[in-house]
Amino acid sequence: MKIFSKLIYMGIIVLVLVVGEIAATEEKTKTSAKEGKIIAYYFHGTYRCPSCTKIEKWSYEAIKNSFPKALKQGRLLWKLVNIDKPENRHFVKEYGLFTKSLIITEVKGEKQIKWKNLDKVWQLLRDQEKFSAYVTQEVKKYLGN
Repeated sequence: MKIFSKLIYMGIIVLVLVVGEIAATEEKTKTSAKEGKIIAYYFHGTYRCPSCTKIEKWSYEAIKNSFPKALKQGRLLWKLVNIDKPENRHFVKEYGLFTKSLIITEVKGEKQIKWKNLDKVWQLLRDQEKFSAYVTQEVKKYLGN
């Protein structure tokens, strides 16, 4: 009988811990939705030229190196999107895309608040330092850092 009582007691403790963790996770999710998030989209096609892959690589490196905490917290997301796929074609119209592009957008809940096409990435392809500084500066504006 003592073993049975101990098992029930341990089960209740585990249940309380699990319920507490679920509640904390739900609260964190609600808070994140209210605060919003920043998404860095790199839009590309199926065919990837050397310049396109360089923009993707340098953009990701700048974001990863400058904002590791925001990425880890989920406040900043990095997303690659192939616009040649039918399910992604709506982005072409939504953002006025005509070439491979890096778009920064702020989303609160399910609503997009603002966005910007970082079109200078093409002009800065010969200078990684200036490229990274540009991307970092623009993302900082959205994160409010």
